[in-house]
Amino acid sequence: MKRLAFSAVVVAVVVGTGAALAGTHVAATARLVGVTSPARRNAEASLIARVAPARRCTIAVLYKSGPSHAQGLGPKLPVRGFVVWKWRVGGNTTLGTWPIQVDCGSAGSFRTHFRVIR
Repeated sequence: MKRLAFSAVVVAVVVGTGAALAGTHVAATARLVGVTSPARRNAEASLIARVAPARRCTIAVLYKSGPSHAQGLGPKLPVRGFVVWKWRVGGNTTLGTWPIQVDCGSAGSFRTHFRVIR
């Protein structure tokens, strides 16, 4: 998966797209928009999901040692149809590819992964 850059331009595009879709009927869906991969240790990683209809979403980043408890990985409600999580990858995180599970209730769920590098 392509590395997702979170610049003001990307956030503006995502928010603008959400506003454009807000008035249209969209089938229930939760889907990946982008995830930071690869992500370096001690750096910020991010995941953006498109969610319709708006439902409370949870995320689980599953490392070798178990689920991450990093700040920023709590439940979220979509804003203009999107959910954004940002978290810091720990300095001792085992290198490799790790699964991510997103669950948005009746809007659906999906799995993806990201790779942690030095």
